[in-house]
Amino acid sequence: MSSIRHNLLYLFVLACIQIIGIGLFAKGFFPYKIYLSGFATQQDVPLSLADDLHKHYWQEPVFDRLAFIVIDALRNDFVFGEQSGFRFVKSQIEYGTAIPFTAKATAPTVTMPRIKALTTGTIPSFLDAILNIAESDTSSSLDFHDNWVHQLKKTNKTMYFFGDDTWIRLFPGLFDKTDGTTSFYVSDTVQVDLNVSRHIQQDIAKERWDVLIMHYLGLDHIGHLGGPNSPLMQPKQREMDKAIESIFDIVSKQDAERLISDPKAKGTLIVICGDHGMNDNGNHGGSSTGETSTALVFLSPQFQSRPHFKQAKSTKRSTAFGYPVIDQIDLVPTLASLFSFPIPRNNLGRVITDLIKEEDTTSLLRALQLNAFQLAQLLEKMIPTVQEYIREPHSHLDDNTSLHGKLYARATVLYEQYLSTQVQQTAHDAAVLFNEFIDLTQSELANIASDYKLSYMIVGTTLIASSATLFCVWHYQVRYKTDQVWKLNWYFSIVFLGAYSISMFASSYVEEEHATWYYFLQTFILLGVVQSLYTVHSSSKLTIYSAILCFLQLVTVRLAVEWNRGLSSMLSHYISPWHLVALTLGTTVALASKNVIELGKTQAEDVYQPANVILNISKAFYLFIISFCSTLVLVYKIRSDPTVTGHDGNTMKSVPELYQGLLNMELVCSLDQVQLGQLIYNYGAAALFVLCALRYITRKVKLINLEDNRSFGNDNSRLVELLLHTATPLLILLNGTNNAALFLIFYLHYHIFKLWQQYLIKINQLSVSTLAIMMTCLCHASFFMTGHSNSLASVDLSNAYVGVQGYDTLLIGTLTFISNWSASVWWAFASWSLIADSCATIDIPKRWTMFIITQSVFFSVALSFLSISVTILREHLFIWTVFSPKYLYQVVWNCLFHWTVQAFIGSLFLVFICNNTLD
Repeated sequence: MSSIRHNLLYLFVLACIQIIGIGLFAKGFFPYKIYLSGFATQQDVPLSLADDLHKHYWQEPVFDRLAFIVIDALRNDFVFGEQSGFRFVKSQIEYGTAIPFTAKATAPTVTMPRIKALTTGTIPSFLDAILNIAESDTSSSLDFHDNWVHQLKKTNKTMYFFGDDTWIRLFPGLFDKTDGTTSFYVSDTVQVDLNVSRHIQQDIAKERWDVLIMHYLGLDHIGHLGGPNSPLMQPKQREMDKAIESIFDIVSKQDAERLISDPKAKGTLIVICGDHGMNDNGNHGGSSTGETSTALVFLSPQFQSRPHFKQAKSTKRSTAFGYPVIDQIDLVPTLASLFSFPIPRNNLGRVITDLIKEEDTTSLLRALQLNAFQLAQLLEKMIPTVQEYIREPHSHLDDNTSLHGKLYARATVLYEQYLSTQVQQTAHDAAVLFNEFIDLTQSELANIASDYKLSYMIVGTTLIASSATLFCVWHYQVRYKTDQVWKLNWYFSIVFLGAYSISMFASSYVEEEHATWYYFLQTFILLGVVQSLYTVHSSSKLTIYSAILCFLQLVTVRLAVEWNRGLSSMLSHYISPWHLVALTLGTTVALASKNVIELGKTQAEDVYQPANVILNISKAFYLFIISFCSTLVLVYKIRSDPTVTGHDGNTMKSVPELYQGLLNMELVCSLDQVQLGQLIYNYGAAALFVLCALRYITRKVKLINLEDNRSFGNDNSRLVELLLHTATPLLILLNGTNNAALFLIFYLHYHIFKLWQQYLIKINQLSVSTLAIMMTCLCHASFFMTGHSNSLASVDLSNAYVGVQGYDTLLIGTLTFISNWSASVWWAFASWSLIADSCATIDIPKRWTMFIITQSVFFSVALSFLSISVTILREHLFIWTVFSPKYLYQVVWNCLFHWTVQAFIGSLFLVFICNNTLD
């Protein structure tokens, strides 16, 4: 007992050291970005260069009202492509009433960082990708960061907001009227947008407003559920197009009426944009072309009477669908120019000159000057000497000590000359120099490293490496006492760990990590064949038997690997996906039934009849619960599929008749999806409770059996396997429908592996270290088999809100983890069953200790090398698009998967099963 307690305590201490190291490293690597404090004012602009500008320091605003419409995940081809459902918007582009662009977003392409970019003109911290999930987080508020929402509010404008409540958290107290919707109920594709559009007639058409911001979420939700080619995508695009047309008609009428009552009234600018795009799977967060290419359209009734606003064609600019490509942050200084408010202090964007009247050269140069001056002030914090060129440009025209300063000084002087001479060539030269300065400054600011706190990173890496070293020493000490590993397996394990650790320094290997795990998993299985051939005490029949089992494992691995590479799509032509889901759930129930029936069979049933009766009743109750729970999971998956259930909630004909009766059950019809999900959770908890009761009853019956303690060891294995069967329906519930059949393949692999393990036990060749490494490979490989990667874009939120009524950060975070790591969690449970099946109950604690130490060595060493890699490569081109997402994933692997699921929950279950041996 003291030895087990000592091991668990030592494990806890090393885990704490590692977690503290992760926290310190994250503090140094993912700091909150330092912004220039305060808000820009009318005094924070360059000195006036002409008398006519002295009294009217700012340009005359072009517009006095703004309708800012964000359509979440609005990829550029959704608007500009041939299959676009935005017919009205495209018609306005053709008429010249709308000016289109492709706006390039930067990683991480998730909502909160992109809203910050769209409003501040900055490139947000990568840590915002994490805060994006924490809807209750307020630390990301823009209360003290300059942005155009604050700037417009300072001019006493009436501001309305309807849509994604991320805006309300970012800009608390700024809006005069709000109606927020949560952005993470991705199963809702209808009501979430109707709650926004209802305000078009209620508020926009009837009330006076100056700034309107609307953020639609339905299109993004459809992407998460069915991808960009979902059958719901075209109807949703047409719905959004209709909403835009309605707003345009209302604005046109209001502008005409305002102009009659007030000749000084300007007009309304409608901005239609996406915060990010989506990849071919409908997800986002990474840096692929689809994720970073968003549509941006400027639309206004005013453009109809001003043909000079039509887009200027240029062959020198990058284009997409024939329209210019700009940076998403360019929107910020452009709005400042059009509405004549100060450019936010931390802006890194450049003014979009296409929107400035072609013949108004003075306004164009003034916009460029203000943009250049604002960037120069930001650059001054990095290069103090720039200040001299800003303050006294005439004195530094021939000074070559600073290219930035020289460009700014020459552009400013030429601008002043143009105001005096009105020579167009001078204006052209000034514009060229301003643009060169803006280009150079943008590049300089973008290349300046983020505010890394290197000391924190080094200390964190040291602690992580220290824990890894102590784990290696501990493993070395324990292995020679309790676990004799076959030498070839041992050598290959070292090579495997070394190669995997070194791969952390190569971006290509990080991006293609799935290939690494597939290779090592299959190689370890092949080593099993070699091991059986070289086993001295094994007969030829057993050798062939072992080789066949290993070959079958290779087959199941290949099937699982190919499942999301086209195998599932091919099978869908021959068999309904609902049949596969039902088959998987039915297999789970059948296997659970087999284990429950065999549970307690080795006991003396006729000695203590009351205990046997209670045992049988508990078994029947468990089977009823697991069967009904699996049925409800099937019903939930069918009802939640967007291709099955229409907007009116009526089931379509695509559901096989076999399951129509299930969907029409009175209980099911009386529950909505949230209530149905909650009911499934309740049945899962009930099954777990009955499982605990079964364990207690079998232990009491066991006291009657005086002959063999090994018989109860079999019951321990069955109990742990029943835990696996109990969890499987819930894991299927939280996974994509397409991946349900993968669990059937996992079951097949598990039972083949179990037979192989029993063979190794017979010939006394079972190594816990080998088992731990195999399970580590299976946990990681299965993560990639379900369609995930090291990109944030592969994080699936579509199943993270099953059974959730209101938002709770901890609950949603937990469900997000389980839904994305469901296959890995399944194999973690399976590994517990394999350990319990490999030995008598009294030996489980020792084998468990060796198992968890071996896995801790892998996770700790991998994290150590990744921390070193990120520290060394912090200036690498792909640090934010490849290495940073990988580090976030590795933190989840270590903290949530290994320490929480494998170590903590696994140890609790160890105590639960084996507490008689720990007394």
